[in-house]
Amino acid sequence: MNKSMKKLQILLSIIAAAGLVVAGCSKGGDAPTASVPNDKKADQAASEPVKLKIVNYNAGINSQKDVDEIFNVPVQKKYPNISFELVTGQTLEQMIAAGEVPDLIPTSNFYLNALIELGLVSDLNELVKKEKIDLNRFEPEAINALKQFGKNGELYGMPYTMNYGVLVYNKDIFDKFGVAYPTDNMTWSQVIELGKKLTKMQDGVQYIGLDPGDANSLTRSYSLPVVDEKQEKAVLNTEGYQKVFNLLRQVYDIPGMVANNKYAYGINYFIKDQKMAMIPYWISAYTSRIPLIEQSGNVFQWDLVSYPTFDDKPGVGREVDFHMMVVPPTSKHKEAAYKVLQTLVSDEAQVAMNKGTRLTILQDPALRRDFAKDSKLYDGKNLTGMFKVKPAPVANSSRYELDIYAALREAMKNVVLNNMDINTALRTADEKANKIIAEKKVK
Repeated sequence: MNKSMKKLQILLSIIAAAGLVVAGCSKGGDAPTASVPNDKKADQAASEPVKLKIVNYNAGINSQKDVDEIFNVPVQKKYPNISFELVTGQTLEQMIAAGEVPDLIPTSNFYLNALIELGLVSDLNELVKKEKIDLNRFEPEAINALKQFGKNGELYGMPYTMNYGVLVYNKDIFDKFGVAYPTDNMTWSQVIELGKKLTKMQDGVQYIGLDPGDANSLTRSYSLPVVDEKQEKAVLNTEGYQKVFNLLRQVYDIPGMVANNKYAYGINYFIKDQKMAMIPYWISAYTSRIPLIEQSGNVFQWDLVSYPTFDDKPGVGREVDFHMMVVPPTSKHKEAAYKVLQTLVSDEAQVAMNKGTRLTILQDPALRRDFAKDSKLYDGKNLTGMFKVKPAPVANSSRYELDIYAALREAMKNVVLNNMDINTALRTADEKANKIIAEKKVK
């Protein structure tokens, strides 16, 4: 758990002692079941003016414009009394320290464990049952992954959009060096070979062919867990992790890739600096950044292809990723929040959202083909390429993941910058991970 999370746990303890209790905050405690509103409360939720506070938790909801397009438009058609306020300039920990709790938290399955640890989730099974929300309409991979988080069958969030990994590339850089564009269904080995041709110094500018991203991104594509099935022991020093580290080593061994202790470049090097040829990225995150390219006035030619695959896992891309809405158990407006959840997964809202900037959570191939149609953001782009590979299954979830991934990133850093051999780096990371598990167990 990172420092901010540790601070938040301390804050929650202080708040609980003062009587400002966040329900279910104790480690390992069951989340409260969502109490379905009675008819009277439901009528009030449908008529009385209410403003719901939203705190984005790594779900790409970065502006009021995002809130309006994704949530406000479909919800106000049915419930004009409900409006939304995106909390900015204030973190989740700061809100809770002030005795405040948001009404809705959009997040991804990758970060759900952190919210469970903090007691900020409710079990939505009762709501699903009473309101007859048919989960069979949803992408099966998303529902299966979500159910992994509930030890006793709890449903901790309502999925509303899928996310896919893609490989985005700068056509101008390819043209500059006379290299053919990438194509769908390429393997990591093939993409790395392209990266070698495009990582070079030209006119005093260092161009980077490929930034593969964090090690954990690739290990999740391999569906590698960080702990064993009993959640008791780390499993980083294994053949799967060695394969991923060896593949990444090929990238960082490219001359010019590592300079002045820098080896990770990120999305800004691609979009703003425009000195990177290729970057694997989430489609939802890239969609939110496309307008920034236009606004900058420094427009470049780009396109995308399917996420690279491993040689021994053809047709399998990045792991299953989806965004969901979480309702904290102490929200002051739970009835209205439940109305929002029901609306977001309705056919009407899903069609509108899908034609805009968020891919539908429904398992409907015809609907997928209309993704981003109204937004015009992907006009002339190979958008359907992202569906050429299927998402990798999600490995068993663990509440230790975020902390252990930090140890994994440190291991990769040691390999790249300190020339540590891969076996030693993974063995050291494994030892650190086991210490993390032991420490968290006694808290």
